[in-house]
Amino acid sequence: MMISSLKPNYIHLLNDYNRVLEQRNIYLKQIVKEGKSRELLDILDEQLADLSYLIFEYRDEYFTKFAKIIQEMHNIITSNTKFEEIIKIKYISNAQEKMGFLNNLKRSREIDLKRGFTSTGIHRDDFMIYINKKIVSIYGSQGQQRTTTLTLKLCELKIVTEEIGETPILLLDDFMSELDEKRRKSFLENLNNSQVIITCTDSIEIEKEMMKKFYVESGSVQEEK
Repeated sequence: MMISSLKPNYIHLLNDYNRVLEQRNIYLKQIVKEGKSRELLDILDEQLADLSYLIFEYRDEYFTKFAKIIQEMHNIITSNTKFEEIIKIKYISNAQEKMGFLNNLKRSREIDLKRGFTSTGIHRDDFMIYINKKIVSIYGSQGQQRTTTLTLKLCELKIVTEEIGETPILLLDDFMSELDEKRRKSFLENLNNSQVIITCTDSIEIEKEMMKKFYVESGSVQEEK
């Protein structure tokens, strides 16, 4: 979503890829059920491989940017915590160049015919985040997982600011509930000049001149004086 907002061509590539992917999935079923020729698969595979590589280039560029700043952004939230957290992000793709994507499609063709869908490709890409060499989504506490989400948001904020020369508004919905007091304090103290809108049910201690506080009750909004 972030890449799409910065690079409109990226969403066009994704749409084209999904269209060809759907065509390939339909044709896989037609080969099995109707005995159609496999020759069209070669054409569809070429198209998917071309699009996959272009999509990969965009993703790889931005994951590289994330990797360079993720520790700095994470430190903003965790500077008051007792233990140091070393965070890393890794982009996981099944290939990194056109022939790699194409060869994977050809190797998985028999499996795809049995399953009736395309089992390999850029649509299977993912990314993993590690804290102290452990996968956060599996071994991280709720607080670490929530902190990691905030870290990614701060990375997005920094990258978008550098790309467009303006600081976007950061929206945070009830993010305080799963953070301990030290992480909340670190995060709030390091917001710098960003404009942030936070919704929460708990009171937040911030220097008064830095914020405006509004209460919403029964559909009515009132500013605290």
